[in-house]
Amino acid sequence: MIVAGLDIGASVTKGVLINENKIWTLSEVQASDSIASAVGCLGRLLSNSKIKIKDLSQVALTGSISKDLKLDMIDLRYKIVDEIDAIGVGGLHLSGKKEAIVASVGTGTAIVHAKLEEKRYYVEHLGGTGIGGGTMVGLGKLLLNKDRATTILKRARSGDASRVNLLVQDIVGGPIGRIPANATASNFGKVGDDTRPEDVALGLVTMISEIIVTLTYFAAKQKKLENDIVFVGRLPSQELFSERLSQTLEMLGGRCIIPVNALYATAIGAAKAII
Repeated sequence: MIVAGLDIGASVTKGVLINENKIWTLSEVQASDSIASAVGCLGRLLSNSKIKIKDLSQVALTGSISKDLKLDMIDLRYKIVDEIDAIGVGGLHLSGKKEAIVASVGTGTAIVHAKLEEKRYYVEHLGGTGIGGGTMVGLGKLLLNKDRATTILKRARSGDASRVNLLVQDIVGGPIGRIPANATASNFGKVGDDTRPEDVALGLVTMISEIIVTLTYFAAKQKKLENDIVFVGRLPSQELFSERLSQTLEMLGGRCIIPVNALYATAIGAAKAII
């Protein structure tokens, strides 16, 4: 049984081909619109695996606009999978867990509770935030005149967060309880004349990651799953951002997994949901 999963955005589609319950190939395509990227991604998946469209058992579509998308011009069977369900199923599959809190960091961030019982998935949408990759791109443009997340992250590598963030040690001279002295007391609370663009970049990365981690941690705490958190999406796939996620979560007392292929979690979840 060969199934394709497509996570369709406004102009970028991420796709996966699953053959007999195993990931066969992955692809990401950017185009002028959602239909062009979806069709292009599916075509690349087929080309990479050297199979024909008639060999597909079914195609799963998910994403923010998939409900309005029609692929009837192509002779194939497809099914719409709710994006929240796809996030939860994909997070569990990639992490190998049977129950977890899955936070998908895309343009914004969605947080779900996912559980696998007797080969059936249960997914509950716990909430989320408008903070995510879109925030990094927008504020990066305003603060740094850079509108690519990869460029901002690269610049942040040589930054010093203590030049922009007011730290706990700046206020009390040391740690408070389990909160270390170098923890953030106020994001961008210490910007001065000596603040450099790379410091601003790291401050931005730090602020976004800390907000996402804090919201995810308290959502997990409600379910008593603080040690079973899975981050997926584009930003968690970036090394610096993943480091900030893990460090902040450990400070709060939680643990997380950022699985291989986290970028494709929603597409994988969509495919798995119809198998």
